[in-house]
Amino acid sequence: MGGVLVDVRRERAIAAFKAIGIADADNLIDSYHHKGIFLDIENGNIDTDTFCRLLSEHAGKAVSRHDVEQAWRSIVSEPPPYKLDYLTELRKTHTLFLLSNNNPILMDSWAFTNEFSPAGHPITHYFDRLYLSYQMKCTKPDTIIFEKMILDSGIKPPESLFIDDGMHNIKTADRLGFRTYLAENGADWREDISKIISKK
Repeated sequence: MGGVLVDVRRERAIAAFKAIGIADADNLIDSYHHKGIFLDIENGNIDTDTFCRLLSEHAGKAVSRHDVEQAWRSIVSEPPPYKLDYLTELRKTHTLFLLSNNNPILMDSWAFTNEFSPAGHPITHYFDRLYLSYQMKCTKPDTIIFEKMILDSGIKPPESLFIDDGMHNIKTADRLGFRTYLAENGADWREDISKIISKK
């Protein structure tokens, strides 16, 4: 999701978490693979309530769930309508899956709601199935999360295109036989993707 469908705004997220008391946010928040309790929640090792409690302990003061939700929300931009429209058209002829390192806070408070898109649709409106790290108890670029997705979905990697903005994730997909495309954060990749999928 981040870096492909929505822009990742790491510096803005760091500033937002620092503002609520996480002084070392720049050491914990990464565009591709978080650390500490930020990684724990993406791995599904802790839930939202535990994350908020541990974050409060880390900050040395009470941090409200609302403040945590807003801080997480700052890490991504609103998805551009042109990308969502492209996915809508693509779904008419292709099956679309989302494989994302993510957390229940951002998903429940934003992505799963009608506030996700300007058209008022949740992210589930644009994909056939979502594979989220916190639900799968593992994160990219670990091979296991790809293998779980392949097993559950029944997809054949050589017949599938994997799009990601992280080179480590691309390398794992390559090893598993996927066709791959390295997206640049914030870029319009529609033309490139259309060319790739039009090739037999």
